[in-house]
Amino acid sequence: MSWINKIDRAKQHLEELQKEISVFFKLQPYRISTKRDPKTKRLIYYLTDVMSVPDKIALISGDIVQNLRSALDHLAYDLFMKENKETLSAKHIYFPIEKDLQTYEREKVRKTKGISSDKLKLIDSIRPYKGGNDTLWAIATLNNIDKHRLLMTVGSTFGSVDVGALMIAQMRKLMKNKDIPDIPVFIRPADNLFPLKRGDELFIDSPDAEVNHKMQFRFEVVLNEKDIVEGQPVITALESMIKEVEKLIPIFKK
Repeated sequence: MSWINKIDRAKQHLEELQKEISVFFKLQPYRISTKRDPKTKRLIYYLTDVMSVPDKIALISGDIVQNLRSALDHLAYDLFMKENKETLSAKHIYFPIEKDLQTYEREKVRKTKGISSDKLKLIDSIRPYKGGNDTLWAIATLNNIDKHRLLMTVGSTFGSVDVGALMIAQMRKLMKNKDIPDIPVFIRPADNLFPLKRGDELFIDSPDAEVNHKMQFRFEVVLNEKDIVEGQPVITALESMIKEVEKLIPIFKK
């Protein structure tokens, strides 16, 4: 089935995307330094440089979304052809995904004409509209955006900081004769500083703190399209979209 092949193609693009993101982070796109607050004397870890995410990451993300949307349209075409063979034109056939239930009820009549009522009930059960199945709605909406411009993939969100490095440093001061191993303890910040920019403060330590060169900061490439997907890690967002479309396989294979 061509629609399942489209899902498989989206998965292949996802693997490619993961590799590109890995290559990007190997460039060390976020450089960190320290300074003292002139008033409080507290030690501050802050960004001195922020690289832009390569357009290729946005391009591949768009390819994934496009393959998923195409998979759904191929599914609708298959349903139509099972009933009509070559007797009717299928140019009007699309898998209906709309902004709300009212629009869906109106548009599905035009986009699924010729598909049998029992198969249309299956489509209805998926609730492919905003407020019903928001993931499918996001796929359709992002695909429309990608036709006109690149998706907003932004590699500039602060994921987490390793406070374990600070804890272990304090323990080693107190227990100098003990062999204390490094134990990373990553916590997410209250403010992920999205999108990151040069000068952003990542962590503020105490006034008497010394620079800890073992401090680790994690960053993420995120997908950010206002009112659709906002500041969500791009791999996580796209994986959930693939899984949502995959859920339809056992439903429609029967």
